[in-house]
Amino acid sequence: MVDTGIWPESESFHDKGLDPVPSRWKGECESGEKFDSSMCNRKLIGARFNFSVGYKSHVGEDFISARDSYGHGTHTASIAAGSAVSEASYNGFGNGTAMGMAPAARLAIYKACWGGPVPNCDDSDVAAAMEKAIQDGVDIISLSLGSAIENPFYMDHQALAAFGAIENGVFVSASAGNEGPYSASLSNTAPWMTIVGSGSMDREFLSLVKLGNGEVFKGSSLYRGPGIQNLPLVYDYCSNFGVDPHLFKGKVVMCAFHSNSTKTARLLKDAGAAGMIFVNPEFYGAQDIPMDESYFPASRVSFSTGEKIKTYVNGTAAPTATINPTGLTVVGKATAPIVDAFSSRGPSASYPDVLKPDVIAPGLNILGVWKEDGFKIESGTSMACPHVSGIAAIIRAAHPTWSPAAIRSALTTTASTLDNRKEPIRDALTLRAADPFAMGAGQVNPRAALEPGLVYDLGPQDYINYLCGQNAYTKKQIALLTHKWPPCPKSESGADLNYPSFSVLLKYGERVQVKTRTVTNVGGDNAVYKVRMKSSPKVKVSVEPETLVFNKRSDEASFNVTFESQVEGSEEVEVGEIMWKCMHGGTHTVRSPIAVFWIPL
Repeated sequence: MVDTGIWPESESFHDKGLDPVPSRWKGECESGEKFDSSMCNRKLIGARFNFSVGYKSHVGEDFISARDSYGHGTHTASIAAGSAVSEASYNGFGNGTAMGMAPAARLAIYKACWGGPVPNCDDSDVAAAMEKAIQDGVDIISLSLGSAIENPFYMDHQALAAFGAIENGVFVSASAGNEGPYSASLSNTAPWMTIVGSGSMDREFLSLVKLGNGEVFKGSSLYRGPGIQNLPLVYDYCSNFGVDPHLFKGKVVMCAFHSNSTKTARLLKDAGAAGMIFVNPEFYGAQDIPMDESYFPASRVSFSTGEKIKTYVNGTAAPTATINPTGLTVVGKATAPIVDAFSSRGPSASYPDVLKPDVIAPGLNILGVWKEDGFKIESGTSMACPHVSGIAAIIRAAHPTWSPAAIRSALTTTASTLDNRKEPIRDALTLRAADPFAMGAGQVNPRAALEPGLVYDLGPQDYINYLCGQNAYTKKQIALLTHKWPPCPKSESGADLNYPSFSVLLKYGERVQVKTRTVTNVGGDNAVYKVRMKSSPKVKVSVEPETLVFNKRSDEASFNVTFESQVEGSEEVEVGEIMWKCMHGGTHTVRSPIAVFWIPL
């Protein structure tokens, strides 16, 4: 875990039932401020912090050790590999047994993000932490961080270090970013990293708003305490409170979207407000994400609900509202997953023909350990990423010889495209079926990923060949990855990566594009797969051959996919899928998503 550190005393990091630390482990547990090496155990087997730039610039505002002063790193570590903790909750919400995705995995912590309230992650610190993790012998690197904008690999220390990881067989997962729902908003896009977007869960923290006219609306809140009854309701942008407290004293204030709902709630309370209705922006669609107002009656509602409440306020002489913070955790009623509005979207600006994100995982309202041994509910692709990191650890344990690309392939080709209603996973923004640039291949399915049937494999040289064939990078830039000269093979090829998904970039007027893929049998002997396809009327998809035969495990087979445009161009993303269905020798279905888009000449 490369993050803000860890709170080692948390029960989530107990080592009950774990065997001794593997002898191949080369890492250390470094002592520092309020962190002694004895705090490590058979679960927490490594903790480092001595990465030069960050900690030297944050003396006095953070622990000069691996101890987490913020909470983010502790939270993500518990999601990936936290041990089981019974009766866990945040203020009574989400009560139950908390456990990471890979509770038997070991954790090594590399503190590369420093300070607060928003930690700073210096690029050189992150790269140094990743390089040290590789030397120590980790199997998985989890990166719940990224830049606000996408950078090409030669300007991205994180991507360069990640390439060193895959050269050493280390799987790297990274968060997609929280700049959604805008197109091409990804924070991490390097083809050799597995990029994770965020989806919702079927768990809600219910808070009801009742207007003076009797209308009742559903919202969300993490406040547990008495509600408020029939108090005056006012609408405000919440930008001028504190100037004239009399505007809000004793009233329920309905706030237009503000970037920090918790800060808004605190300021309103200081201004004397009795409660708050916080309205999500329109681009959040139907979602209402709870905020941490455990000290203040409040409810966060969707934009459409906010418009109805605003209509009532504007059309009523003396509007009133009641907020009923039920304190209930409701499970199983909400449709899930839905691609979260904040989850960053593709396509990648640097690698538009490599589909990103790869998958989505739960990232909305995730319960995890925070600092000072407490639990907290957080949302973001930072929470989605460690879900995949933990699953990757399980796959690595089951298949220790698999490459990072094979693990990603297993995650991708077995991902689910349906929600808990057996309908296509929807996008929170439109409430229509999400396209692959929002959800990648779909939501990860841990059990299915253990036995994918076929995998699309790749090695470090394949990525180099891909970059060399793009004619978009200089040899000096590519040499930053290869550390040798010349970096490119003599016969440079622009062939596609052997990727488990298809991002097809067509120029206006371009009619045909052919891509080649090779799959490796990781299932049973004498396996026979037949292809099934789904495509849009605007793009005809054909596969040759339509049948793949594998005599034994580890056999390979190649096929060509032809994409034939039926139009001059389109402003829409056209979607489809290729599925290899095992007809003999297993029951696997190996699915690859397709996204086709056009650019002007």
